[in-house]
Amino acid sequence: MNQHTTDPLNARRQPRSPKTKTALQKLLLGENKMLPKGCRVSGIYEEGGKFRVVFFCPERKAIWCKTKEEAEAIAAYLKQKFLDQTTRTVGEAIEEYLEYKRQEGLLPLSIRMLQDKLMPFLPTDRMLHTITPEVAAELYRAETQRINRRNRPMAAASHRGSLKSGRALFRWLVEERKYIQANPFDRIKPVGRVNTGKPQLRLDEARTFSGWLVKRAAEDEHATAVLTQLILGLRSSEVLRRQVRDVDDNGKLFCIESGKTKNARRWLEIKSPALQELLAKQAQGRKPDDLLFGVGRSKPFTTVMLWKWLRRFCKLAGVPPVCPHSLRGLHSTLAMEHGATSGIVAAALGHGSFEVTQRHYVEPNALANARQRKVSEALEPSDSAPPDHLSRLSEALRSLSPEDLSHLLRSVGTSR
Repeated sequence: MNQHTTDPLNARRQPRSPKTKTALQKLLLGENKMLPKGCRVSGIYEEGGKFRVVFFCPERKAIWCKTKEEAEAIAAYLKQKFLDQTTRTVGEAIEEYLEYKRQEGLLPLSIRMLQDKLMPFLPTDRMLHTITPEVAAELYRAETQRINRRNRPMAAASHRGSLKSGRALFRWLVEERKYIQANPFDRIKPVGRVNTGKPQLRLDEARTFSGWLVKRAAEDEHATAVLTQLILGLRSSEVLRRQVRDVDDNGKLFCIESGKTKNARRWLEIKSPALQELLAKQAQGRKPDDLLFGVGRSKPFTTVMLWKWLRRFCKLAGVPPVCPHSLRGLHSTLAMEHGATSGIVAAALGHGSFEVTQRHYVEPNALANARQRKVSEALEPSDSAPPDHLSRLSEALRSLSPEDLSHLLRSVGTSR
């Protein structure tokens, strides 16, 4: 049978033309089909009072329209569609992706961090369709060997982060924009071992550092900022973006309105009398919307500045140099060591679950010590009542979070 009588796109008795671009896309190209190279629109031709749009994709096809205006609209749509999917560069795709993330509500700092991961990793001047699985594998190999700004090889966590961000970008291009058919980064396996957690101060060192900061803070607001991070376990941005109004109840409450994640919003109770006094003094006599740290500034300090203050103060106080992330880790480790549950620690750090807290912040020994302490307390006989070890142990086990209970059961095992 003749091609023109079997192919609905070429049939003389063409069904009613699509009303929308979405319908036209499904009719011509399919829901997820990638356009081949060389797609083009040939023209619009009038025959028998109707209008035929001829295009090559790559084989010759045609669609009939009742009016010239409809044919011109379809031809213009096809031209733009072919142009978008065959001439779009990686750099243009990244910009579109960042704008999408911005509209989704991703914070400016996170947008900048995402851009910093994607731009050095991906060749922005290359066409999207040229990023094949082989090219993607070579890009990741080059990323693992790249020298960073500190003149050091990329850490495993860094190049794994680049791969994760690149994979997410191309997944979005496939699933949301349909610019390409498959994700070239899907089957690439990350390499290297990630070092989780940061070196932390010992308890005596932390006490020395805290005491030094309290004395320094009387004349230096930067020391108050570092002390706030140390005692409350805050992210650097959460410290530096605070306003005067976030210090409440004469320094006893500290409000985090928003942050890196949806779990960042929280109220923290300040138990340290020294920090209460310093924060109340820092907020005294100032406007509610003034920055808490950075008197006279219209914009917050960058997180790099807090890192610099911390390193300088560690040197002056005579303790090992640590980073802001280390202070968060120290906060969670000490909390676990002194009886706080995993859920409380995770909530204080602004995490949605304890898994992130455990992986990046809490020292492993702190978890083991916390479990042993709970069991030991349950087994300790009471002076005022006859010992009932089983009931007290049962009560202690019920008080554990699911994560703690799971760790305890794994450590005990099934042997008898």
